Amino acid sequence: MTKLEYTLMNDVLAKMLFVQYPDLLKQLVSTLLRVRYESIGQFEITNPDIPPETFGDKFCRLDVAMTIDGQRVDLDNR
Repeated sequence: MTKLEYTLMNDVLAKMLFVQYPDLLKQLVSTLLRVRYESIGQFEITNPDIPPETFGDKFCRLDVAMTIDGQRVDLDNR
């Protein structure tokens, strides 16, 4: 049996999934923040690029800008 080197627990693969399917991330954010999905308006991943040299690294950033009931909310890890 071959062991996978990367799983969805890998930060970069998770980011790749959320960048390709931002609605999944929007659903996750809605659940984690306990806000109605419908109350989230504009939703944008502000740093969608993944430099190739970081693929094997453990660290990866995923920042989001959105509006909730018309109020701007920024999610970042700075």
